[in-house]
Amino acid sequence: MIPPPPTAFPALHRVGLRPATLLHRIHRSGFASNAFNPCLGRPSRFAPLRRPDGRCIPTLYAATTFECAVHETLFHEIQHDAKHKSIRFDEIENLDYAVLRPRRELVLAGLFEPDLNKWGLTRRQLIDTFAADYDATAKWAVALHEAFADIDGLAWTSRRCDPACGYLLFGDRVPSDQLEIAERARITETNALLLQIRSFAERANILIAF
Repeated sequence: MIPPPPTAFPALHRVGLRPATLLHRIHRSGFASNAFNPCLGRPSRFAPLRRPDGRCIPTLYAATTFECAVHETLFHEIQHDAKHKSIRFDEIENLDYAVLRPRRELVLAGLFEPDLNKWGLTRRQLIDTFAADYDATAKWAVALHEAFADIDGLAWTSRRCDPACGYLLFGDRVPSDQLEIAERARITETNALLLQIRSFAERANILIAF
């Protein structure tokens, strides 16, 4: 069970991302690589987010590596113990891979096990969760946003691809133009990216069905 966020948080562990840190992202081709999601689409662990007055907190997911970005998007819904683990090739179509570089230092709330323990939580309660828990985990993200005006987002160790980290940035604190688009490519039109995704899938015994 996931407890509700506290009314007053203990001290926060902040993680700094230096300017020009590489942030890896997979997103729909119709959107800019540095665009934030305005509370649309399917729920995820930390999105959509709405402030107590109902206003949307736009969000952007990224990761420390390309492999982590693939696991947190393309492979995210595949259960580790499924008898047959696969995704269809058409799930990769209309997706772009991008590398972003922040133009300034970003300050993120660290959601790592020691930090969660300080709040009476474990990783299992906030990070190693499933779709049924997303409403509760999103409430923690909103509570952190409201409690700490200086943080630009969240950082945690990926559930699907440790020891890489996942990041969530708050669009009301990180304007898109503060994220430089260093690289962008359509995945299905780039053989090198397809080969890498195939190797990531083989490592996790996932079949890409053509």
